[in-house]
Amino acid sequence: MEKKEDRDKLFVEVNQPSEVRRNVLESLKEVIESLERFEKFKEARHVKIENINMLGEIMKEISKISSSLRQSLPEMKLGAIKSGAPNIVKKKMPLVAEKEKAEDKTKETEEKKPDAELQKLEAELNAIEAKLGSLG
Repeated sequence: MEKKEDRDKLFVEVNQPSEVRRNVLESLKEVIESLERFEKFKEARHVKIENINMLGEIMKEISKISSSLRQSLPEMKLGAIKSGAPNIVKKKMPLVAEKEKAEDKTKETEEKKPDAELQKLEAELNAIEAKLGSLG
């Protein structure tokens, strides 16, 4: 009696065993290269996820900082822009800025005063030169 294992065996003749062996090895090489690329891909995906998480934390921190900045800034009233665009509004300057603007205006007038005085002096100088020209 034959064993069941002996009956299931099948023999196949390989005509070019070295060629088959080379093909198998090349296939294994391609599989290994594919696995290496996949590992690199997994690492890149892992780095990407870490960067996204870090970006999320940074965005949360920026949000907290910006909200604290908004709370520390004075409130401003909204007004219409004079440019003619009815649906666009601009923020009205806070009181501190209005005081600075008034100070800037006083500085401008102080700067204009020397200019006005300089113009008066030049006019007087021109008048004196005209008188000297008429005498000489």
